[in-house]
Amino acid sequence: MAEIATTAVRTCRLLYYGATGVGKRENLSLIHRTIPPESQLSLAVEDPERQIAFRFNQPEGDSWQVLVQAIDAGRERPRAAGMVERPPFDAVVFAVDSGAAHLDQSLSAFEALKNYLDSWGRDLLEVPVVLQYNRRAASDALPVDRLESLLNPWGLLSFPADSAKGEGVRETLKSILGLAINHLKAQPEPEPEPAPAAKEASPTPPQPAAAPPEPVVEPVENMGLDYGPPVPGNEVTAAAAERGDAILDELRPPVVIPVKIPRRLLEGDRPVRILLEARIVDDDEAY
Repeated sequence: MAEIATTAVRTCRLLYYGATGVGKRENLSLIHRTIPPESQLSLAVEDPERQIAFRFNQPEGDSWQVLVQAIDAGRERPRAAGMVERPPFDAVVFAVDSGAAHLDQSLSAFEALKNYLDSWGRDLLEVPVVLQYNRRAASDALPVDRLESLLNPWGLLSFPADSAKGEGVRETLKSILGLAINHLKAQPEPEPEPAPAAKEASPTPPQPAAAPPEPVVEPVENMGLDYGPPVPGNEVTAAAAERGDAILDELRPPVVIPVKIPRRLLEGDRPVRILLEARIVDDDEAY
């Protein structure tokens, strides 16, 4: 397993957040089991159900080390005086149990997420957030449209899933990783500190220029989060692992389909949901 301290040039931190038992740890365990060993990165605490790390190389050559952590709502550590300025996450997956019996729990967890973001001076529109409607196979699973109206009035990206079967895990990861990396790339690079003024001194022979140091990223143990006790019953089955094969192979650029939308349809203060219906056809049918 590769060491985390000397691999990627930049770091991307993903946080899987939600109520207890909604499948966050199933997501992480499945992702961990489907990442090739040569791409996995070691952490100070090895716990694939709570935190994993892996190397991700983009086609254009950019290299990233991705840290993924799961935290139960209510066990996060809000920002306090003296803590670092940067939040311990770059993007968030909010996982939901689709069952009607868990609706109140999901609503409460979502309020906790908003409060947590607020403690870091962020809101849902400033941080990449993806919703995962998990446990879709449950007998009392609410329709996705119902969950959207209650939990997603902002029109955030969302995916139905059944992490115990490996369904929706790949799509969720691809989306949040892409959003997070694009968001980080759009941020301005920190300005270098000005060099101290040179003092007058006696001439000295020229010295050979020192080679620039290799980029080093410090290992992260737990991103300042409190995990709490393990939750039994979230083991990932062999079938789920098989269905999640090649999870990194499918991190391909998206297919861009240009669509023209009349500006008058977007007027007003209320959010507008745009639904695109696409039919996949063979190449000879596309023209």
